[in-house]
Amino acid sequence: MNTKNLAMTAVFAALMCLAGMALRWVAPALVPFSILPLIVYLAGIILGARYGALAMLVYIILGLLGLPVLASAPFGGLGYVLKPTFGFLLGYIGAAYVIGLIYKQGSLWRAVLAVLAGVAVLYLFGLSYLYGILNWYLHKPSSFAAVLAIGFFPYITLDLIKAAIAIVIGNEVVRRRQSY
Repeated sequence: MNTKNLAMTAVFAALMCLAGMALRWVAPALVPFSILPLIVYLAGIILGARYGALAMLVYIILGLLGLPVLASAPFGGLGYVLKPTFGFLLGYIGAAYVIGLIYKQGSLWRAVLAVLAGVAVLYLFGLSYLYGILNWYLHKPSSFAAVLAIGFFPYITLDLIKAAIAIVIGNEVVRRRQSY
């Protein structure tokens, strides 16, 4: 671990905190939109597997410790673990790690492959957790199709747009950083 990588990790964790808090001041009609996945994808590309995942872990730990940095009420604290969307937070760690692992400062095509794999990991964690919480904690029997209708179909198009933005920006940042 060097100082530069730790500083960049802290910057991405701070960006996650700011993006999570910003949703509170946005009109409720825009609530489904979040830039958090965009930051996750960028962290994986720019920071790599270890530091990208570490940035997401720091963000989640800060939220679970009670700092009001998470995107929806109660905005922080251990109770957030019981929210149906907590699996997506766990998916942030996995997605950043997988993106960094596949990309490894590669080409634009590697960035595309890496981010698409990261999106898949994010939804794998998020939808699995959503299914479990709905069925076993909230006692709201839900089929996998119902979970897809709640947590996948309304969001995947925007997440793919965010993925495309992250691919272009992240790959360019890495390319320019390598030329210095």
